[in-house]
Amino acid sequence: MLRLSWLISLGISLFGVMIIQHFFTVKPDDVADGGNLGALGLALVAPFLLLSLFITYRFFVVSARNAKDHIMRMIYFIFGVALLVVLIFYSIDFKDSVYTSLGGDTTTPGSVIYGFPVLNEYTNHVFLNFYTFGIVHTISGLFGTIVGMTKPDKQIQP
Repeated sequence: MLRLSWLISLGISLFGVMIIQHFFTVKPDDVADGGNLGALGLALVAPFLLLSLFITYRFFVVSARNAKDHIMRMIYFIFGVALLVVLIFYSIDFKDSVYTSLGGDTTTPGSVIYGFPVLNEYTNHVFLNFYTFGIVHTISGLFGTIVGMTKPDKQIQP
């Protein structure tokens, strides 16, 4: 049942993040008049995202505690670290490609976003995307795995 609730919460929060990325980001050749609507979308998705992070943490605590051997626990941890490294690498590459399409970052004179705050209507998808979603959930899962590996399950005495 915990796995099903984890998958449902993961799907709902990922869907919300993808909606923010798609609908609340202005294309580089468009002009933004109304300010950053991504903040409104993030406010609507934040409770689901926080719940999903908690359920991810809880799922990996229980999975690491229920693993029969230490090798399986170490596989959880090693896979989590490898996934985190891969997601960070692709996130940096994605950010660089977006900033290249905008002509530079917020400190580059002549860029589309010069003088804007770092999180603006043109760069919502730099910070709110699949890679960021994956990074925060992987970190939550790694913390859960570490807690599950180090703290034994409390045994109830009759």
